[in-house]
Amino acid sequence: MKPKIFRYFDEAYRLNASDLTLKTGAPPTYRINGHLVASEEEALVSQEMYDIFLPVIDTQKQIALRKDFETFSMFPYRKKWRIRCYIYQQRDGLAGTFRFLPTTVPTIKTLGLPETLDIQACKPRGLFLVTGPAGSGKSHTIAAMIDAINFRFARHIITMENPIDFIYSANQSIFTQIEVGKQIPTYQEGLINALREDPDVVMIGELRDSKTVEMALVAAETGHFVISTLPTLGIHQTLERLESFFPADKQDEMRAQISVNLNGIFSQVLVPKISHEQKPNVAYELCLLNPAMRMLIRDKKYNQIHAAMLMAKKDGCVSLKDSLSKLLRVENVNTDLVKVMLQEIIE
Repeated sequence: MKPKIFRYFDEAYRLNASDLTLKTGAPPTYRINGHLVASEEEALVSQEMYDIFLPVIDTQKQIALRKDFETFSMFPYRKKWRIRCYIYQQRDGLAGTFRFLPTTVPTIKTLGLPETLDIQACKPRGLFLVTGPAGSGKSHTIAAMIDAINFRFARHIITMENPIDFIYSANQSIFTQIEVGKQIPTYQEGLINALREDPDVVMIGELRDSKTVEMALVAAETGHFVISTLPTLGIHQTLERLESFFPADKQDEMRAQISVNLNGIFSQVLVPKISHEQKPNVAYELCLLNPAMRMLIRDKKYNQIHAAMLMAKKDGCVSLKDSLSKLLRVENVNTDLVKVMLQEIIE
């Protein structure tokens, strides 16, 4: 008899769900196109939760769960998906969340992203950031940009993630994929080693601290194309987050480095349609740096960058406000949600 959890995975595949949540007191709940949809099954009870999760946690994960009250892993499922698995203790007992990633690497076109990203992916050097809140599709966007490089150029692409989301197949490029915490202890050590491995492109799962940011900038300065993420929305917030990693006496130097090496920032957020049966739209802000913007970053005049972006529309810059405003004319979009998001930008 098929274990319950595999039945839930198969149902998620049928529904084209992005996430599954299993917790005591609620039926299995799927996230479909941005909407939470509860199944019609009975609510789960605490006594069965451990047995439900047992097929996906090996002995080592079971020990970690008892010791640390949580365990995190990534595993393939029947050539359909790679699944991010997080099982944890909460008030009512064990709970688990699962994110489903396709085994096929998405493309910029299939994700409905601007073609400008295709051009940015072809840059020979510099730093490009993909930002947005959790669940906004950053991993998919970065994978699509790397796929664009792989399709066009013979380059050595090194990826460092925790965990590894997408597995790439060599087309013209070759890949070295490293899982931080398994093959290398930290992002910083991974970056130090990566620069010794003759890379052309370095993908960093997330910029989490000053050391990682410093190494990313060093890689960009020394002639590599570096792509990474931050959980921020918009260029203003992203620049402030980068600056916050550093003590006050180093922030001037950091801004000078960023002003020289940053190619651009793509910030995205998913806007669900009214029905969970329709794919969400992507609202985004795309800032492609020009000399005027570089000077504003160096001088910490972040509040003037959006005005500079308006002047650079012809070069591909798009503000989040303009992107959201266009969505108001899209059929079946959740206009109330879009208006709330627009109001937040204005405030």
